[in-house]
Amino acid sequence: MRKFRVGLSTRIALTMLTALLLLQGLNAATFFFLPPPTQTIYSARWLISETSEATKKIFDVETTRRKDVAKTLSDELHLFISWDEIRMEPPSPERVVPEFFIRLERSLRASLSGTVRSVSIEARGGPAFPGDNENTQFVPAGFEQHLPTGVLANDEPDIPIIGGFSILVRGSDGSWLHIESQRPPRLGPLFSPPMITAAGAILLISFLSIWTAKRTLSPIDDLVSAAQRLGIDRNATPIDTKKLGDFAVVGRALNEMQNRIKNFVDERTHMLAAISHDLRTSLTRLRLTTEELADSPSKDALVKNVEEMEQMLSATLAFASDDLKREKAERVDLGALLITICDNFLDAGACVYYQGPDHLLTACQPIATKRAFMNIVDNAVKYGESAHVGLRLNGEHVVVTVRDNGPGIPDELIETAFQPFQRLEQSRNRETGGVGLGLAIARDIISAQGGTIALNSPRDGGLLATLQLPRSL
Repeated sequence: MRKFRVGLSTRIALTMLTALLLLQGLNAATFFFLPPPTQTIYSARWLISETSEATKKIFDVETTRRKDVAKTLSDELHLFISWDEIRMEPPSPERVVPEFFIRLERSLRASLSGTVRSVSIEARGGPAFPGDNENTQFVPAGFEQHLPTGVLANDEPDIPIIGGFSILVRGSDGSWLHIESQRPPRLGPLFSPPMITAAGAILLISFLSIWTAKRTLSPIDDLVSAAQRLGIDRNATPIDTKKLGDFAVVGRALNEMQNRIKNFVDERTHMLAAISHDLRTSLTRLRLTTEELADSPSKDALVKNVEEMEQMLSATLAFASDDLKREKAERVDLGALLITICDNFLDAGACVYYQGPDHLLTACQPIATKRAFMNIVDNAVKYGESAHVGLRLNGEHVVVTVRDNGPGIPDELIETAFQPFQRLEQSRNRETGGVGLGLAIARDIISAQGGTIALNSPRDGGLLATLQLPRSL
């Protein structure tokens, strides 16, 4: 039975729909389960009485104590009361004040008559009385003209003040007293239903978006890893397309490309090995024929040419053989390996030095890696008279450096030095150089293990070869 799979576009649409449904659920939960905001209603007569009393108490004491008295009264009356010797901007003369606040202002001014310079009241956070709303419609029309105005009369019933207010009183000494309805907690607005809903929506959508993106794009990481393995190892394990979902077609294309590249390279390598082997057979017959010739300068030159061709064919066969049979990586003591290589060159009379740890374990192809190092050291000894070999650990990589005292290589010829059968030393003398495969083989071996090799000529002379391999134990 074929497993049903949801496409990428469908998953994105379902994610958005889920987010909307959860958001609506969050709104409903916020509406039904959060307590409604508390609304404070003040008595107009109480406010006039307590404001007058508080004003007299504050202005009757010394200026140094007024702030303390204001704070004490704030706690007692559950109002916000503050005193400032120098007030910021006074009330604007163009301010719009509801009629009911005008009555309160006049009543308070009458209560404080002769003790203060000015009194003003403003609405804060909504109408202070139902009739004060500018959108209020009176039925019948003109009914509002019969509402009482001016100072509250003694026989007039108390009136509730709904909403916030701000009272500003200027004392006879020019200082200011500010009285407001009780302010909400400093962080109160952050916990209001609209803010909770908005924050929940942001978190919810962010979580679902990140989760969907990770689930959708995770196969790309597998594809990237597979492509990197393909660039290092031609025999890499094929990509498992069952877990790639919508990207399975990309995985199949990479698998096909990997097979085509492997077949192409193997075919060319087999061809190179076969041609080199056949040429070596013919060259052997030519050498035997040459031996039958009489001694002469021409015979000596012919023998040297034959030997040089044999050397080139042997290197080519070795290169092709190493490429065809890639050995498996093993746990290798790289420090001991380099010490052994240096000792072998010292025994042969070369000037080789080693600096680094005696032991450093890493995972690599032992025989191929040894050959790469020997090629680099051999080049340093042949062309630079000596070799200084170093080993160090750099994070997740091991770094091997080989430096000589030779003339170095110009920057524009460094890439040429890595090309097969390219010899920068042009004498064509076997005593001064090989056939031009040493660096090519070394780079092929190091690159096949995910490493790098670089050449550069330091300012103080010589040539520095830097080989870097991943230390994956």
